[in-house]
Amino acid sequence: MKEHGQGRLNKLIAELAEAKRELDRLTLDEENVPELGKPCSARQIATLEGILGKPLPPSYRSFLELHNGWKSFDGDAKLLAVEDHGSGWVKERVKGLGFLFQEFESEDPFKEGAIPVLLGKKERNFLVLDPRTVRPNGEMDFVSYDLTEEEDRYKSFTSFLQDALKLTRELVKDEKEGTAEDEV
Repeated sequence: MKEHGQGRLNKLIAELAEAKRELDRLTLDEENVPELGKPCSARQIATLEGILGKPLPPSYRSFLELHNGWKSFDGDAKLLAVEDHGSGWVKERVKGLGFLFQEFESEDPFKEGAIPVLLGKKERNFLVLDPRTVRPNGEMDFVSYDLTEEEDRYKSFTSFLQDALKLTRELVKDEKEGTAEDEV
């Protein structure tokens, strides 16, 4: 991604981090500082591309060139650092999700070559990178799940982050103004 594009991505990440901080202040009465990883090295990116079996989508690669993961992105779920892919907890979580996909007779994205991008030890929601969806620009779908149910497909990692920002801002607005349900 060109430097100009990384500047936009950096701005999006900063806005999302600030929105998450504000939501925490409103809902938890405390401020949590986002824990964004340091930039990935070329070797780390090559390692992840080896796991995926193909080049990373440009939007995700750009994120990793800025930040190797983001702890506590959504509850206990984190945007995984490259090193997390080899960790025991990630392997166990993916294995456990595989059992659920089998039990509910749902298509298991991990058996189809997907790799986790957002994952938590206890969170129901997770995000995978689907390598079967490579487009001419190199982008691939990022797919969010609630356990075995596919929820959303994003055409790029940037579109996932944009949606997360929109949702977080809506939650902040609801906390500040209240919701229609609060008035009943």
